[in-house]
Amino acid sequence: MKKEAPHRIFIRISILYKENGISRFFIYSPIMEEYSIYTLYPKGIQLFFYEKEDPKKYIYLTANWVKSTEKILYHIKGNIIIMNHNGDYLKTNEIFWNKKNKKIFNDKSTIIHYSDGSILHAVNGFEASDDFKNIKLKNTRGIFFSIIKTL
Repeated sequence: MKKEAPHRIFIRISILYKENGISRFFIYSPIMEEYSIYTLYPKGIQLFFYEKEDPKKYIYLTANWVKSTEKILYHIKGNIIIMNHNGDYLKTNEIFWNKKNKKIFNDKSTIIHYSDGSILHAVNGFEASDDFKNIKLKNTRGIFFSIIKTL
């Protein structure tokens, strides 16, 4: 089988996308390759998504490899970290992001670290809205911390 050659290759890309003068996302990647129906980031990506309601709030994603099919389905692999502006973060090795359905999911071991010290381990993966406001963890175990205030 003959391997398709990229139509375009970009080196050290930095893309800032704005809507109505407000930053929506920022992408950095050492290499971006465009093919007929997909885009490949073979050396990884760093990405900031800014919230519409409050542009000071963001979600940061870094990974070793990303494939985007028609800007609808993203396959993301290798040392993935997704962090919010509060310092909560998720670590895993593979995820899929369906932009059309606004869902992120996998069936791999995923660990979520919360800024209060709580740690959740989803042994069989997770499903989440792409803003991470709704998360469903599969086969979970973890350590929970609660702070008891005295008067």
